[in-house]
Amino acid sequence: MKKLPGLAILLAAVLLLGTSSAQGGSQNAEDWVQEYPTVIARAKVLEVSAYEEIKDDWFFTGRQKVTVKIMTGRFQGYIEEIENNFTGVSYRDLPLKEGDQVLLLLELDGGRLHSVSLYEFGRDRYLYILIGVFIFAVILIARTKGLKAVLSLIIAGLIISQGMLPLMLRGHNPMALTLLFSALISIVTLIIFGGFNAKTAAAIVGTFCGVLGAGLIALIFGKAARLTGFNEDVQMLYSSGLPASLDIRGLLFAGIILGALGAVMDLSQSIASSTYAIREANPLLTVKGLYKAGLETGRERLARMINLLMLACAGCALPLLLLFAARDMSYLNVINLDMIATEAVRSMAGSFGLLAAAPASAAAASLLACKFAKARKSGKGMEL
Repeated sequence: MKKLPGLAILLAAVLLLGTSSAQGGSQNAEDWVQEYPTVIARAKVLEVSAYEEIKDDWFFTGRQKVTVKIMTGRFQGYIEEIENNFTGVSYRDLPLKEGDQVLLLLELDGGRLHSVSLYEFGRDRYLYILIGVFIFAVILIARTKGLKAVLSLIIAGLIISQGMLPLMLRGHNPMALTLLFSALISIVTLIIFGGFNAKTAAAIVGTFCGVLGAGLIALIFGKAARLTGFNEDVQMLYSSGLPASLDIRGLLFAGIILGALGAVMDLSQSIASSTYAIREANPLLTVKGLYKAGLETGRERLARMINLLMLACAGCALPLLLLFAARDMSYLNVINLDMIATEAVRSMAGSFGLLAAAPASAAAASLLACKFAKARKSGKGMEL
């Protein structure tokens, strides 16, 4: 246990180096935009001029000259002076200072650099630092369990990015794929945390029942409420050249299932563990009695998880709710909007997933606990 802080530092360093090298590789490859002869490259701000106010322009309110040095791609090392225009709208403007990293949009004329313009802040290096600090803190505080959590997150990310997403892009049903890969993620994650045994099997059964319940509620009420699943994120997908045949509503339902997976998995594992602990404390309990006791211990956690899920959905929708409050829109108008109905179905479906997972986990754990206890007592079987 004394070596864990050192192990945390080593793991964080390895991951940071890995992401940095991956970052460098992707930068050299350049992010080509197919529709236009442009390419995105990273640059460093060398010098920024004083802000100059513009009074005779209907759109721009000010400008500054920015000298940048291109850091990636075929034009690496080039130094360019570009104009940074301001609109007065905070989320559109890019206030820069010396030393900042930015992304540039390079317009090409054949193989030559035709024009350069600011595209976006360079945010990724801060994200890599945040990830490294997070991994270090998780392992430092949670020790072995934290290391398992990091490992399970990495595996889940690989399963989603390398397995589920490519199949979705090929036109397979998003909801069916999410159910399948959610089951796979839960199996891998719960085995990492609990080992390969009957208790883990009960948690896996509860998790699958939970995500299936969330998916069914999302499907039934999503179709009944005629949710479209279309939002700004989906609009960006279409503008990126994704196939028009992509099932947007199915993608919405798949996102609801995936969003509920973590909470459902946590609840299922907790109830399965509690049920087995009760069985060890009182071996005389029948399956029915053990089921009632296990479900009773999980009710308080179930209520907390539902509350957590609802608050998380409310937090995500907070800017939207503020917009409606500022415009003083009527309740009838707000409640019937597609985006509001979508968030309501999302939170309710996730909560129904928890409600389905609780009894399923308790039932599976009770059956397995009593069955394998009898097998061990008679000498006819062995614990998983």
